Amino acid sequence: MSKNIFADNAQRYWDLGLSAIPLYRREKRPIPEGWQRYAQALPPFEARESWLSVYPDSNIGLALGPQSGLVMVDIDTTDQSVQQAILDVLPPSPWVRKGRKGVMMAYKFNGMKTFRIKDANGAMIVEGLSAGTQVVLPP
Repeated sequence: MSKNIFADNAQRYWDLGLSAIPLYRREKRPIPEGWQRYAQALPPFEARESWLSVYPDSNIGLALGPQSGLVMVDIDTTDQSVQQAILDVLPPSPWVRKGRKGVMMAYKFNGMKTFRIKDANGAMIVEGLSAGTQVVLPP
């Protein structure tokens, strides 16, 4: 597999109207300042061209919200009973990414605002990620 994750994959996302942005290598943190604006519109052509040449091997992220037409629900707990309770109230998702602690599921953007639910100790249980947030994408 190529090490140029961003350069090899970003154009496909842009062609679909998805606001792909470069993330620092091996991190979840976006590189472009003010990246949140890409929830409303695709990055300009000049920025995209620059990113492809300057950050070819960066991770790739997706700015969520109206432009992408997507929101994500991130179940972020290892407690199986809590995970199942959340899954029981959510509709099926066409895209699911399983991780160490839980699962990320994509849904159509409908104006939902970002929310976070934590346990009594402040540990994250579930997040609803919308405009102004981003997620790491697989190539």
